[in-house]
Amino acid sequence: MTWVVFGVAVVVVLGLIIAACNKALRSSRRGVSSGIGDGLGSFIDVFDPGNARAARDLKDQDNVGHVVPSPDGDDPPHGVDLKAGRVTIRRS
Repeated sequence: MTWVVFGVAVVVVLGLIIAACNKALRSSRRGVSSGIGDGLGSFIDVFDPGNARAARDLKDQDNVGHVVPSPDGDDPPHGVDLKAGRVTIRRS
């Protein structure tokens, strides 16, 4: 009888642990998983390093800014004269 009670208690505790982990993984914001998911997610580096590198590169692309050319002395086709209050546009 003791083994039956002990076995039922172990099954209940495991069920509660699984439910808590499932809730923690589902309550992530904007696709960012919780600490449990990140801890288990590091295994992808071992089993599929190419996919892990590609995922890191895609994540790094979110932080990349747009390249805007900086004008040199002769580059801008327009001129702004703040004192006179006018804008001149050069024709090519």
